[in-house]
Amino acid sequence: MHDFIVDLDAFFCEKYAGYDKISILPGYKMPVMQASKVDEFGRTRTYTLPANTMRLATQEKKAELLAELKNRMVDTTFTFSFAPQGFFARLKSRFSKYAFYKNLERMMKKYDFTDAEAAEALTIDAEIWRGIRKGKFLPSKNLILSIALAAHMSFDDTQALLALAGFEWDFAVVKDVILCYLLQQKVYNAPMIERALTEYKVSNLFLK
Repeated sequence: MHDFIVDLDAFFCEKYAGYDKISILPGYKMPVMQASKVDEFGRTRTYTLPANTMRLATQEKKAELLAELKNRMVDTTFTFSFAPQGFFARLKSRFSKYAFYKNLERMMKKYDFTDAEAAEALTIDAEIWRGIRKGKFLPSKNLILSIALAAHMSFDDTQALLALAGFEWDFAVVKDVILCYLLQQKVYNAPMIERALTEYKVSNLFLK
């Protein structure tokens, strides 16, 4: 049986952009970032290669480098689950179709994800959850990603919710790469999610 972690590792090597972490690994070979070519007029042009040239996927010994990187991983993305909304922000959101709480409600209906199911799947205080649902609070990025996995949301819908709360994917963060893979590949099976999170030492989510 094919092990999905093999696919996850390949995806991670292609996407992870934590170059400060990658470049200090023993055995990492820094690529030549400057190149040149002769244009149609015979002039030599020098240019800088894109940053993704430094990613693990380009390394000959990427498996060994990835194993060492995994040993060094520590999730430092802890945040509180909410941010209070001020009076004027709440007033504005009442008349905006882009208000997070309105779109969260729409997504929950789309995926048939109820408040009762949220209470069963997420480790969040009931009062805080009600505040998020009413627009009193904005959730953290970690909470949005947790909701997306629990509700089996698509990658595109998750990305839309992140943007409405002022967040975006950051592939220099291990967690973002792993959650991106799970959502894009529609990996909603709880044991598989747990295995992926454990493999890459991802924590600070709100999943039970």
